[in-house]
Amino acid sequence: MKIACVQQAHNPGGVSENRTKALYFAEDALNRGVELILFHEEMLVGYDPGFRLLAEPVDGETTQSFRRLLQGSGSKIIYGLTESSGDNLYISATVVAQDGVVANYRKTHLWRDTIGVRNEPESFTAGDELVAFEHGGYQFGLLICYDGDFPEMFRAYAKMGCAGVLWMNNRESRGHSDRCQNAAVDNSLIVATSCCCGTDETGQSLRGLSNIVDCDGVLLAELDRDEGIIIADVDPARALAMRPQNPWFTGLRPELY
Repeated sequence: MKIACVQQAHNPGGVSENRTKALYFAEDALNRGVELILFHEEMLVGYDPGFRLLAEPVDGETTQSFRRLLQGSGSKIIYGLTESSGDNLYISATVVAQDGVVANYRKTHLWRDTIGVRNEPESFTAGDELVAFEHGGYQFGLLICYDGDFPEMFRAYAKMGCAGVLWMNNRESRGHSDRCQNAAVDNSLIVATSCCCGTDETGQSLRGLSNIVDCDGVLLAELDRDEGIIIADVDPARALAMRPQNPWFTGLRPELY
């Protein structure tokens, strides 16, 4: 199975430009036989002060644009949506296939240790459930940025029977050694991590370091600083076969903690 992470420049507020660029990257990945294409957190709107007016419903224009691109394909696109739903706003990971939305995960852990737009609880509602989706007969879990700073989240998806976790971010960087490798090794999980690059809304440089890690912790692909796509061939069956033999997974004693 081919999976890809797109590393796209952070461009807060540039909805139309971000969508157009994402469609270009997604089409490139599809032409290269990729089945799962992962974009970064808040890909469409970013942390822009006007996010309330720029938010879209889960089946809005961007989802429909990806859906049209996917016609005739069995692939799926996972992108970072600033989601409007009634009176609430969510930071979401939306999974799109040719027939529409397959799954939608709402960020469960909202970052608060800052000021401004990135003080997320002031503006967004937290999700209240883990979400996995099926592809090729295997389950894949979804995480958004701060969610992945809690090792319990990866462990929970492994216990749900997921072969991999797709983790989207919007921060300075997430490299192979920044939780990704440990999460893969401890849980026998394929971990694909997407980040943005360029500069954020404050002018801070974003290194990116999007990466794909195999279920044994081996780095399969990584991208430093530049926009682009990384692609890796992964074997979900191998991840599931390794897990029952993994001492860091099977050795748990949950009755103690």
